[in-house]
Amino acid sequence: MKIHAIRTYVVPASWKEWVFVLLETDDGLVGVGEGTLENRTAAVAGAIDECAEYLLGRSPIGIEAIWNELYRAFFWRGGSVQMTALAAIDQALWDIAGKAANLPVHRLLGGAGQDKVRTYLNQWYRGAKSADKLADMAREALDKGASALKWYPFRQIPMNSPPYTVTPQDIRQAVREVELLRDALGPDVTLMVDLAGKLTCAGAIEFCQAATPYDLLFIEEPLPPEDPSSLHRLANATSARIATGERLYSRWDFREIIEQRSVSYVQPALTHAGGITEFRKIAAYADTHGIGLIPHNPLSPVATAANIQTVCTLNNFVLLETYAADVPPLRDEIMVDGPRLTGDFYQLPDRPGLGVELDEPLLRRICTSTLGHRSTRAAMA
Repeated sequence: MKIHAIRTYVVPASWKEWVFVLLETDDGLVGVGEGTLENRTAAVAGAIDECAEYLLGRSPIGIEAIWNELYRAFFWRGGSVQMTALAAIDQALWDIAGKAANLPVHRLLGGAGQDKVRTYLNQWYRGAKSADKLADMAREALDKGASALKWYPFRQIPMNSPPYTVTPQDIRQAVREVELLRDALGPDVTLMVDLAGKLTCAGAIEFCQAATPYDLLFIEEPLPPEDPSSLHRLANATSARIATGERLYSRWDFREIIEQRSVSYVQPALTHAGGITEFRKIAAYADTHGIGLIPHNPLSPVATAANIQTVCTLNNFVLLETYAADVPPLRDEIMVDGPRLTGDFYQLPDRPGLGVELDEPLLRRICTSTLGHRSTRAAMA
């Protein structure tokens, strides 16, 4: 069995372009992986293409060796683009391995410790302009089966604003929103906030101390990812549970915050941190330090399927991030089969491989494609 074709699709989904890679073997098996990286779509597609010469004509079995070869093949290694491309290829290789063995991937990883994966909901709050509207939208999400909700209390501040532009008034308003939502929903709903790295260390200490009475499961990325020493300082200044990791891409990137126990939860993105192979190593290292795993996963059903197969085998898994089934509607449209959210959980699939199948003819129609034996490129029309 050899890899004989690589096809990359860029799908014009809402908010971000989804990047899919399909690896096809000479005996007809097709493995799928996701490499979505906002604002870096062309770079990821190019990085996948650059890996093609190392993959075409070789066996897809022996994933650890392939991972190390692809990681070390380039002098300039690591970072968001390369690790996302590597993650997409890695997922597709695991998908092929499962299909070749006629087993779901979780069986190849040692077997599941649970038969369903609990989730928390993101993006339920889009369009909320006031705390009252936010509370109404939260109740709607709970009525549809969610039990854990995350939102951005600084969402009115542009994403690229420097941390020092956030004012004390902004911080007080954000804390007030946390207080109002907790009061509206009661003590039993699991609530989390994402600060998207918008605060200085002093501002993060102020927010975390003020928000502590409202029993948030975690405060995500209170600081930019470039300064782990400030994260350690924050952890020592507050009893709030801190989570971070979506902008860290390997076990080496996570090492300092894990060893210093700067967080309660790590949040690697399987699609950005080297795929299933590297993701499991990050999770295991966190587990040895008593740190939980709450993966970053605001992506398509392919990434969700890969996460489901993996997290069910991990001792320190807590929750999986997801969107509602109809956010965006394209999620269901591109799937022939795949993960379906039921209330607040995904049932563990028993299909071989990752348990997701894309409608490739539809992908060809909604993308502009140039087909070829070596690779297939698709870009937004």
